[in-house]
Amino acid sequence: MRGLSGAVTALILVVASVVIALIVVGFAFNLFGSFGSQGVNAVSPVGPAYLYTKAPPGITTTGTNLVFLNVTINNRGPNVTITSAQISGQTVSSSNIQVYIVSNGKMSSTAVTYIPAGQNQLVIKFNGVNPGTIGNGLINIKLVLANGQTVYIATNVTE
Repeated sequence: MRGLSGAVTALILVVASVVIALIVVGFAFNLFGSFGSQGVNAVSPVGPAYLYTKAPPGITTTGTNLVFLNVTINNRGPNVTITSAQISGQTVSSSNIQVYIVSNGKMSSTAVTYIPAGQNQLVIKFNGVNPGTIGNGLINIKLVLANGQTVYIATNVTE
């Protein structure tokens, strides 16, 4: 039985090195989609967000202790429920969170209980938050999602 010649062995090593290098570059630049470090189910805010301590334009509502978050969210996975939120130290449970989808500048008339897949402009209504304790300027809102992800949204407080 004969062994491999030196030239064939060298060729195999060169090809294997090139393949390994391409795989490393693919992972480094997330070229393999779901195998990359970012994952496919990531939820992230896009652009500016505004927190209204009174009903925002176009919304009529009654009640107290309501705040509204106007934000665009990119959800690269399936619909995902918000399990809780934290606004200025106040925790809001999922039963007090309603999500409205904005399409062509108009807010849907019915609320959903999830962040829809894709990139959508949303108005998220939080019940049970005392607007007087929020303050002014820039604050962070923490959303805890059913997929295990936590999303932080920097928002400007608006009356």
